[in-house]
Amino acid sequence: MQKNKYNYLSKILHEFYLSNYFISKTSFEIESLLYNKQILNKKLGELVFITGLARAGTTSLFNAIYQTNDFASLTYANMPFLLMPNVWKRLGPKTKSILVERAHKDGILINENSPEALDEYFWKVFLNDSYILTNKLITHNINEIIKQYYLRYIHLICIYANKNNYLSKNNNNILRLFSIAEIHKNAKIIVVFRNPLSHAKSLLQQHLNFIELHTNDPFSLSYFNYLGHHEFGLNHKSFYLAEKVSNNYNINSLNYWLQIWLNYYTYILENLQENIYFIAFEDICSNPLIVSNYLNSILNPKNKIVLSGYIPKGQKELTYDQNLISTCNMLYKDLQKKTNTVN
Repeated sequence: MQKNKYNYLSKILHEFYLSNYFISKTSFEIESLLYNKQILNKKLGELVFITGLARAGTTSLFNAIYQTNDFASLTYANMPFLLMPNVWKRLGPKTKSILVERAHKDGILINENSPEALDEYFWKVFLNDSYILTNKLITHNINEIIKQYYLRYIHLICIYANKNNYLSKNNNNILRLFSIAEIHKNAKIIVVFRNPLSHAKSLLQQHLNFIELHTNDPFSLSYFNYLGHHEFGLNHKSFYLAEKVSNNYNINSLNYWLQIWLNYYTYILENLQENIYFIAFEDICSNPLIVSNYLNSILNPKNKIVLSGYIPKGQKELTYDQNLISTCNMLYKDLQKKTNTVN
């Protein structure tokens, strides 16, 4: 009964803060004033932005880099007051929960201290959801004022964690790829990609999984909307990356998710930046040492990054458009040529 009471109060607190952008901005301004001196004195090191289509292996890479203890990142402990990490650190609960499997049911265990893709909330607040349309997410450039706000936010997260390096995982950063690439001289964007057929199967599986979750737990649907997670489930919105590209397949078909894959990685290859680095999911699985050495060479952490290889779970056989998968496979080969880890 007591646990249910706290869960109820927690949901109310989440909804109150996360749904009110005026309060969120005000909390950010208050924290910025309180920590202005530390911000001015804080020298940033590496700023690492991990991105890629969901289910590409970004979380495994994110966790491995975070475990070096050299990088600051948002964690579940920052919820729900995401824009005031230092104040909430002082005022929030100090209890630690046990590790539990995350909602994806993919074997990844989390608790309050686990890093998570939470910085999308900053963009939602300061762009006032302008890039989130009824059924799609659109690309956008960030003006200099908001870029400076974001850099201030990075400073605050680094102060909170007592680190100089910053680490973010955000699949939506493709929507503001140019702005992220220009955010700081030390910014590095790591794009993770995966074999298109295997990737599309995983996306479809998670889409069906989250439809069930969102149907049975309405708060989870609100929670994902608040945080800007629209990868799959009842609140799915596709990336609208180019006017000439459309996706007319049924959302519950493998072809739909193959087209999502094709659109996403075509856009990245057509908009390359000097500070973009490509990592293949298959290399993380089968060549973890080589990928680890490559990451250590470009990020130079004090403590070495150590990836562990693994074998992905088996997937059901599904039908798909042969022409579509052929086009995806050709693009996959082009992506492999961009990697410096194994090839």
